[in-house]
Amino acid sequence: MKIQRNLDFDAPPPVDESKQVAIDASLPPPPLVRPDRQIVYPDARTHYDWPPAEGLHDRDTITVDRVTDDIDGPAHRFVIKRGDTVEAYMAHDRFHTGRVIGISHAEQKVRVAWSEDSDRGGWWNVGAIYPAAEPEPERTASARPLSQIVEQANDENAPPGGWSESDRVAAPYAFDDFKELVKRSGRHDSFAVYRTDFERVVSSHEAIVAELLKRFKAPQLKRIAVNLGDWGAGRKTKSDNAESIYRKILDYFVLDGSVSYGMGERYEDALVKKVRAVTEESWVAHFESVDAARKEREASLADPQTLADLAAVTRDSGEDALTDEQMARWDALHADLARERRAASGPSVTVAQFESDEAYEIEFTVKEGYHNKERCQLWIVQLGARVEPATFNELKLKAKALGGWYSSFKKADAGFQFRAHDAAAKFTGLLTGDANRTDILAARKERKEQTTAERLHELAVDMLQRSEGTIERSHESLQNTARRADIQAGVRGRAYAEAALARSLHSVADALSRGKAKYLDGIKHRTHLEELDRVLVLAKWARIRSLQKKHREGELAYPFRLDEEEAKPFSTDDIRFAKFPYPLFSTRNLADLVRRCRDKRGMKQLSATLAKRLLRSPEGSDIIAFRHDSEIGLVADLAARAKAAGIDSSRVTDELAHFQRLQRASIGGIHELRAALREYFPHKASVRGDDPVLVAERELIGKQLPGFFPTPQAVIDQMLELAEIQPGHAVLEPSCGKGDIVAAIERVEPQAIVTAIERNRTLADILAAKGIEVEFQDFLEHSGSYDRIVMNPPFENRADIVHVRYAFECLAPGGRLVSVMSESPFFRRNKKSVEFQRWLEGLGGYSLKLSENAFAGADAFRQTGVRTRLVVVDRGG
Repeated sequence: MKIQRNLDFDAPPPVDESKQVAIDASLPPPPLVRPDRQIVYPDARTHYDWPPAEGLHDRDTITVDRVTDDIDGPAHRFVIKRGDTVEAYMAHDRFHTGRVIGISHAEQKVRVAWSEDSDRGGWWNVGAIYPAAEPEPERTASARPLSQIVEQANDENAPPGGWSESDRVAAPYAFDDFKELVKRSGRHDSFAVYRTDFERVVSSHEAIVAELLKRFKAPQLKRIAVNLGDWGAGRKTKSDNAESIYRKILDYFVLDGSVSYGMGERYEDALVKKVRAVTEESWVAHFESVDAARKEREASLADPQTLADLAAVTRDSGEDALTDEQMARWDALHADLARERRAASGPSVTVAQFESDEAYEIEFTVKEGYHNKERCQLWIVQLGARVEPATFNELKLKAKALGGWYSSFKKADAGFQFRAHDAAAKFTGLLTGDANRTDILAARKERKEQTTAERLHELAVDMLQRSEGTIERSHESLQNTARRADIQAGVRGRAYAEAALARSLHSVADALSRGKAKYLDGIKHRTHLEELDRVLVLAKWARIRSLQKKHREGELAYPFRLDEEEAKPFSTDDIRFAKFPYPLFSTRNLADLVRRCRDKRGMKQLSATLAKRLLRSPEGSDIIAFRHDSEIGLVADLAARAKAAGIDSSRVTDELAHFQRLQRASIGGIHELRAALREYFPHKASVRGDDPVLVAERELIGKQLPGFFPTPQAVIDQMLELAEIQPGHAVLEPSCGKGDIVAAIERVEPQAIVTAIERNRTLADILAAKGIEVEFQDFLEHSGSYDRIVMNPPFENRADIVHVRYAFECLAPGGRLVSVMSESPFFRRNKKSVEFQRWLEGLGGYSLKLSENAFAGADAFRQTGVRTRLVVVDRGG
């Protein structure tokens, strides 16, 4: 089958590409589409000379720079405002024209509405937005302004002498008039305007409804009605919503906001009667009270103290507007309110009077007794006769509520026993009325806290002993390689963290025992403090991410130093960013657990309830969040039952763990959590670490440092004994390494003047950690005069010979040099070694052999099997 091609015989002949480019380049740029939004800088040579755009930016304005001639005109700065009509680039030769309904400076994006009447739209990068001409309002060709018609009618029908002011008819009330009234918070310029406008509304009933029906579509009328307080607007027709909006307009004229009407009376008639009865004095008094309330509210917002004041601030500006002090007060007030509600729903402070009639027919007697095991006095309430089981159970429950119990261990003392006479008296007093047990509940809570504090103290002691033992064993272990050193550093790090947690437990337990723990009174286990520490860590990182975001949005010139923020210790600034650990479940894992439990006995109803909850989750969501205690309780109950039935529910219970820990610690909700964190912060112990010197030494393990073999302490002690350093001596250590010899000299003779020289700057950190001032240079280029020189020079290529002979030249008359040297110069017969032997002998110097393992023992920082000697040389006076 042949295909016929459509050919355009009238099309112009093709133009050579190079010629077409030249034609396009020579054309002037198109004119500006929106000169009021497109700023051209004719005096600027390049766009780099344009002024900064930040001055034009606000929440409703963003800009984009077109630095070359574009489809919308010459090079310019395009100002995009919320509400403007723009074109959004979608594809080649495809643009979407719509109204700007959203601006994001953080993401440099603009949201454009899909249609004129829609509040939904798509987000485009700001560079894809181009200006468009604003649409002209639609007008009927034959339409005339109403004012002209009214004026013409007045001229045609004017009586002799013209119209008077009393003949004037008020203009119809329009919906735009009402919008202006709403902007002014329902306030008119005067009482006369108030009365006039109300009469206009009453007389314009049909006109207002007709305007609403014509001007707005049904969904828009629903939204307007809901915004005005008609919560049932979604179920009403368009006409009903228009009538509802009219009634809401009438409501704006009711000063106190309420209208009373009787049977058979219409609401509108009662409203009109009430508004017409308003006097000028009552109108003025109403707005004076409104102004006073507004000023009071502004004052409370300026310095909020109560929960209502702080709630108003957060409604207007969010929690970020609160200062740290206000945030602490906001959390404390919320936490106190939540705890009061929990206490009210907890055990009653009142024990009700006896209900059984039989209790009133028997005699109650109180006698003293003694508890042999607990060695305390007892008050025993005995009954004059036996009672029915139901009556006995009631008596036993109410005795327990008052801190007592029933015992028949001793036949003579059988009865309801109490540790306090007052409790026994309250029990017998139930014959005449209710009993208040506030003091009993307080004493019970105090005993629980005291028991918890003692247990936490014992736990903390065990943790401290365990961590100290771990640290001690770690220091004693072999750490001669970088890997071994890093492993032991990790072991010690965990031990230091456990020791810090133990100190925190001690502090919290002390507060519990003294009754000073308010929001931490539910802490019972170490896991509770570990959970608070975990929340603090996450809060710190949330604060750092917030700083990063502000840095990106601020376009600051300097880079954000993440390492500096990470190294900072925890602070109260982190608490503001704390999040309550509500469980986030994998939708797949929770659905799998529900599926496996739905046919199991005792779990069918729970599974069905959670299956319905899963159906309400967003489609395609991998995570389902639970925020209500009731829902979380259902999941926890199902997981516990599944575990008891042998079904693996670990993936669900793991997500519940963090939430349940805080619940068991009596911390419920974000406000209680932040209040508890502020109370915990002074108790939180900082984690100690290795000595900075040990850390610096660990960094040297495994590094290639030629000639670096630090002197063992035993050899240093022998060298200092031979050196005989005196107060005021000028002492030189020409190759100080990691500073062991210098530190020993300063310890043995603090009044000596020590000069330390080191060539390798890799050792700068450890020397700084030890507080040793060092000159970083080659010793063989150094000059000076010293009373004592104590040194351990490098041995490679007989460098020790060169160093010792050069050091001797730096000795002052009467000075002494003590140096470690290898065995090589003393038995080799090469020229350099023989000359050194003769030189040493000529000066009267001598050497002492060190043990074979002097540098190979366990105390050596870097082990070597090289045999060594100590050389001692004196310089004559």
